Amino acid sequence: MPFRAGSRHVYPPTRPRCAVRQSRKSRRQRSARSLAMKGIDLNGVRHAVIVAPHSDDETIAAFHLICALRRRGARVDIVVVTDGSASHRNSASWPKPRLVAERRRETMRAMAMAGVPRDRIEFLGLPDGGLRSLDRRQIETALVGLRQRPEPDLLIVPSVFDDHPDHRVVARLCERAWPKCVKRLHYIVWPDRQNEARPSYCDLAIAGCPLRKRLVMRRYRTQTGIITDDPAGFSLMPPMLTRMCRSHEHFAS
Repeated sequence: MPFRAGSRHVYPPTRPRCAVRQSRKSRRQRSARSLAMKGIDLNGVRHAVIVAPHSDDETIAAFHLICALRRRGARVDIVVVTDGSASHRNSASWPKPRLVAERRRETMRAMAMAGVPRDRIEFLGLPDGGLRSLDRRQIETALVGLRQRPEPDLLIVPSVFDDHPDHRVVARLCERAWPKCVKRLHYIVWPDRQNEARPSYCDLAIAGCPLRKRLVMRRYRTQTGIITDDPAGFSLMPPMLTRMCRSHEHFAS
């Protein structure tokens, strides 16, 4: 699903004092958010689970966080819910089996750069783009797949406010799979700028990581331009990558 760019604001050459005060206020607010972001307590987290609706969401949403957890010695499990086959449905050179296999390899390569071994990554293989149409049996299969690991100290899952329908379905599945997990963080990959309903955010920032994250995102070749024979296919364009590879990642508790 394409990212909706926000409106561009053009300021006059000379800003009035009220605009300067507002700018200073905005800087103070951003600084306060940065302080809140550094206040996320990862002490005592020995086991974290990151649930990604699609291969690449784990990196877009939480690469910095995963790196921080691994540096602290925490076990990190990655659960990728869908098979990722919907990004290029019409590609002749990348039929579904090849695309699904490559998207899994992309996640494993990217997570290796964050220190997560392959045996800590699980792919549930549910239909990409079709989670809203799951029948009861498929839902139960998904819940079993999510529940089969010990309850984590920290759960990182999509937000119900994400604009992508698969992400919203996964968010609700996680609520059912781990109803008692107290410490959890919610993330939004695709924001809906028309909807003001948002959980209040805290942020986690790791200084000096944007370039590294961008390099890791290039591991997802199928999502960054290698497939050229599907005009309707999805690709992460440079403006999207810039937004997704900033020095901070947003989470809501």
